[in-house]
Amino acid sequence: MQLGINKGMNDFEERLVRHLQQDGRAPYSELAKGLNTSRATVAAHVNALLESGQLRIVAAVHPRILGLNCLAHVAVELAGDPTPVLAAMESMESPVFISQTTGRYHLAAELRMPTMASMYEQTELIRALPQVASVNVTMYERVIRSFFLGTEPSLPGLEFDDADLRLMKLLQRDGRASFAEMATEVGLSVSACRTRVLRLIDANVMQIGAIRRRAETSQAMAFGFGISTSGNVDQAVDYLQQVAGTEFIAKCLGRYNLIATVGVASVGEYNRVTSGLRQLDSVNTVDTWLHAEIVRERYEKSLDTLVDSIADRDG
Repeated sequence: MQLGINKGMNDFEERLVRHLQQDGRAPYSELAKGLNTSRATVAAHVNALLESGQLRIVAAVHPRILGLNCLAHVAVELAGDPTPVLAAMESMESPVFISQTTGRYHLAAELRMPTMASMYEQTELIRALPQVASVNVTMYERVIRSFFLGTEPSLPGLEFDDADLRLMKLLQRDGRASFAEMATEVGLSVSACRTRVLRLIDANVMQIGAIRRRAETSQAMAFGFGISTSGNVDQAVDYLQQVAGTEFIAKCLGRYNLIATVGVASVGEYNRVTSGLRQLDSVNTVDTWLHAEIVRERYEKSLDTLVDSIADRDG
């Protein structure tokens, strides 16, 4: 069966990926119903996309659970070759996202740090790198929409044990691992694994979604939007929430009131989204940048802090 993945995703696959970005563990039968096709067709496309490397489905633990309380968008202006700067930033643990971008700023990154002091230290390290001309930091006051950063987790009374951690680590590697596979690796029953995983998802401890590789196809473009508003951001947020390709929205402190990421399949789609934003009464300015090459999109973080907290509790 020829799925056409070597030349980029077709329209069906684009819609399939958007469903998986919302719920990486959605059953094939549920996906088939939403896409008006057969279960076998969905399974064939998902498996082919995973095997080709165009798609990864992983679990991401909410940063608050890991003690990462400060999140920021960092835009980097370069005065020369980006290679050494990219290498240095890729060696850092804090960025979950790094891309080369169009416009004045040549690199964009999302940093997650425990405190404002550590965020300052990390951005100063980036500022001091050779070839870095300037660094602009925009703090996230609140993340409104993200495939890997949902509602604040329900922390009161929430405790984890070793089995929970092992399930999280497994799902960070393979977000669609079956409950039978989990049971074999963790040493629990299938029903116990299902109960624990659903508990972690329902408490917003982790989310499971799809990450796509965009570099090889112009049909998978991602644009960043920096939006300044006059007062309330609700109108712009409501608009973006209705755009099918919206992947990320954050309310910000700094240069913009909102930062968003929107995936589009064509320049025409990008133009329609941008024009719609600029026509809103509350929107003053809209800056955009193309994520020309996504260098890192890694939301799987070390669980060492949770391991330490369990050891302290049980010790």
